[in-house]
Amino acid sequence: MSTTVLFVGVVVFAFVAGRFIDRFAAKLLLFSGMEYLALGILLGPISPIGPLNEETLAALDLFVSTVLGVVGFLVGLGARRGRGGTEFTLAGLASAAGVVVSVGLLTTGALQVLDPRLLTADPLIAEPVQVSGDHLISFWLSPDGLWGGLTIGAAAAACSASLMDVAIDRFNVSPKRTRLLRTMASSAQLLATFAFGMAMAGHRAEEATAGLGLTLTEWSVITVAAGCFTGLLFSVFLGREDDPMRMLVATIGVVVFAAGVGSGLGVSPLFVNVIAGLTVAFTSPHANRLHRALDPVRFPTTVLVLLLAGATWIPASLAVWAVVPVYAICRVLLRRLFTRVAVSTFVNEGSLGVGLGRGMMGQGVLAAGIAVAFSQRFPDLTPTVGTIILGGLVISDVLAMRALRRYLADVGEIQVANQAPAKPSSPEPEPTESHHP
Repeated sequence: MSTTVLFVGVVVFAFVAGRFIDRFAAKLLLFSGMEYLALGILLGPISPIGPLNEETLAALDLFVSTVLGVVGFLVGLGARRGRGGTEFTLAGLASAAGVVVSVGLLTTGALQVLDPRLLTADPLIAEPVQVSGDHLISFWLSPDGLWGGLTIGAAAAACSASLMDVAIDRFNVSPKRTRLLRTMASSAQLLATFAFGMAMAGHRAEEATAGLGLTLTEWSVITVAAGCFTGLLFSVFLGREDDPMRMLVATIGVVVFAAGVGSGLGVSPLFVNVIAGLTVAFTSPHANRLHRALDPVRFPTTVLVLLLAGATWIPASLAVWAVVPVYAICRVLLRRLFTRVAVSTFVNEGSLGVGLGRGMMGQGVLAAGIAVAFSQRFPDLTPTVGTIILGGLVISDVLAMRALRRYLADVGEIQVANQAPAKPSSPEPEPTESHHP
């Protein structure tokens, strides 16, 4: 059977099965799109009946890169909608940076303990700390351990902008709070993708040291420049025309081209397309219309990324599974800490940061996309890094809507009258993010 036909059949099955599960998940408020992740695992290579074996996934690598490119482009394009002022933007970037650095350092050490093979490579840093008997205790930083830890930190910093939109529409949140939530989420997504891009650029620089000899900074500049150039092509091609079909063709061309550039550079289609989306968002007069025009693409893209994340996941050891709840708890605590500190530092009305970290618990599809993109470059580390990211994603996103609803209720954004059903006989279902992870 053709690989393309097989994958299309799997996607259709995932849509139908996911919709069926949604009917029960919505009543229990247990799922937030994670059913598609579970279906991906069942359809992947680790399942005895899974049609998506390793050969099929390898043949679909170009398609996977394109899907990741769409996710990245939507993240970059969404930055225009998420502009809520310099104060909110700086607070969002600072809080996400704190999560990336803290989680990245913690998980880098954990990865080196969990996978001793990382200690056999030439280290980036090897500083002796103390002599204990016949053993020398050193601060050891392996390259792959750092790239893996930084990737986990980037996924931890991701915040679901779609979850914010669901809650804002459902609860009719005030304009000021809406700007705060959207800007904080958008800034966190951008910082997360930049951190992941730096990890991939660092890996590429280390890999090409013997060849091109480019440094991390040079690879980063090349990647950003490629993304900006690709985004400018959109404006050049579209010009002043406002034809929807021409706009769609231009978008598809930009996403595919940027995905190819990311793969060719050996960095990530996700990162290059974020830069391209940012460029379009701030240079094209059609950015707002394009953002609305791409709304129908968001749910199918989310389903595909979660499906691929499940299919590319590789089981890890019990020691790695023991790290997952620790990672999830640390992420929540660090998110709450850095969010409150960042808002009180950069926003005049510092009280806006009280409890805001609870509302930013959801990671969304971007974290799953980071896991998939990482598996393309680091197949050996995929079991460990993928399990930590996806395990934490399930824990956080299952509870994210409830946490966000409690936060909005605590700050007075949910009125009692809005919660009461119009008719006792047909109560309104609780909101879920099953269609907007």
